[in-house]
Amino acid sequence: MSKTIFEHSSAGRKGVTLPAREIDTPLEQLIPARYHRKDTARLPEVSELDVMRHYIELSHKNHFIEKGLYPLGSCTMKYNPKVHEALVRHTCFANLHPYQHESTLQGALELIV
Repeated sequence: MSKTIFEHSSAGRKGVTLPAREIDTPLEQLIPARYHRKDTARLPEVSELDVMRHYIELSHKNHFIEKGLYPLGSCTMKYNPKVHEALVRHTCFANLHPYQHESTLQGALELIV
């Protein structure tokens, strides 16, 4: 079982270092007190590399066509081949409207049939 991002946490680790604030105005004057946290946010202390590795590991748990064939029962998922996905995203199809006049759709209809 994979570790959660909190299990990768080590005190003092930082994934990013922010520059010093350029505004000297106290936070209390910028944001009304009712919006301030009562408790410190519980966030993991991880490096940028830890975060990247964690989410890549999670992404490998997802199934996708390049990883292998879909298992039995996937017919209900209505899988579309990648070539079809690329075609329908093309502007000649993506910009069509269901109520568009038929005379302006002849080229697209020819490609579909």
